[in-house]
Amino acid sequence: MARTRLRAGAAKVDITPDLTKIRIQLGGYNARLNMPPTGVHDPIYARALALEMGGQSAVMVALDHLLVPHSLTRAVLQATGLQPAQLLLCASHTHCAPDSNGLNERMRFPLPGVGTFLPEFLAFTTERVAQAVRQARERMRPATVALAAAELPNLNRNRRGRRLLDRTMTVARLDDTQGKPIAAIVVFAAHPTIYPHTMMQVSAEFPGVVQTTLERVLGRAAVALYLNGAQGDVSPVADAGKDDHERVRLYGTALADHAQRLLRNAQPPPARLRVHQQMARLPEAQPHPEFQESAGRDFKVPEALLRQLARQITPEAAPVSLLAVGELLLVGFPGEPISSLGLQTRELGREAGYRHTAPVALVNDWIGYILTRHEYLKGGYEATISFNGPDAGEAIMSAVRAGISALRD
Repeated sequence: MARTRLRAGAAKVDITPDLTKIRIQLGGYNARLNMPPTGVHDPIYARALALEMGGQSAVMVALDHLLVPHSLTRAVLQATGLQPAQLLLCASHTHCAPDSNGLNERMRFPLPGVGTFLPEFLAFTTERVAQAVRQARERMRPATVALAAAELPNLNRNRRGRRLLDRTMTVARLDDTQGKPIAAIVVFAAHPTIYPHTMMQVSAEFPGVVQTTLERVLGRAAVALYLNGAQGDVSPVADAGKDDHERVRLYGTALADHAQRLLRNAQPPPARLRVHQQMARLPEAQPHPEFQESAGRDFKVPEALLRQLARQITPEAAPVSLLAVGELLLVGFPGEPISSLGLQTRELGREAGYRHTAPVALVNDWIGYILTRHEYLKGGYEATISFNGPDAGEAIMSAVRAGISALRD
């Protein structure tokens, strides 16, 4: 009986680089023109949750970073001994973190507004993330899990002008056998873009407020992990506040308040832990016509070089990462899926018998925005940062379907 009981452990490690030792660039906005941050407004963290049950084990890590390049995932796997299916390395997508392309071995060429690979930054971040993973695994103890979800009105919007929107917040609470909190998971979709490009300090933005607020409430070294949902076309509705700092604080606090309410009412599901990773074969890399036009105009980059760069930064295949805990299914996308793909994923999970299915963006790799063919052909900013043509979204969704089927089997 003891071998089949859920065990959980959590840890939190500061991953803010020393700005005097590593000359990072501040990511998130091309308008920052590769400038380094002027300081640290609030520290950024790796928050790890380790799970084990019935011979299965998994670790999810919530990073206060813009994205997760495969080179970071590979380095963390090597440092921790985890298998690829056992790790969900998730970025909150804060636009005030060190440019994650500094962790990306594929980014070895200068491009205005985009960070380039820094080996020392990758080594530093890998060591800190691996430390969080090791600590979480060392702290595992018998645990229970409880789940809840609800739609939140007026807190996010579709920035491409569509009514289609995923408003659902999904939460999980993990307690020890004495009822003391170990960790909380919160999944909600919104771009952390309340701070504009003129904010030049490192910050976890509103996901940091959500996490630190919940950790104060949970107490006793509990860890709160914010995972971003299908946020590819989703912005926050954060109009309250006299300045950007107050808007970030108020919005993050509002999400944390909703999360607390859900966590109080969360219900325990039948316990079971399953993990799976499904590789998606991607269409050949090709820059979107609008990207070729804008890059050629703004950066004076010829079309032939753009095609070469697209092939260099985009893998031939990318992982869809799935983790199921009881009636909760987390589906990790290797980039930024739009709302319609997130909603499709929820429906696929429900059809497979999962009461709560949550798409999670920016997990284990980054291939850019993940769009439907219709939205890709419609163009716009998101389409220009989609590097595998109009059928990349369907390639990823085929892997989602195959991955959910493999979990069921």
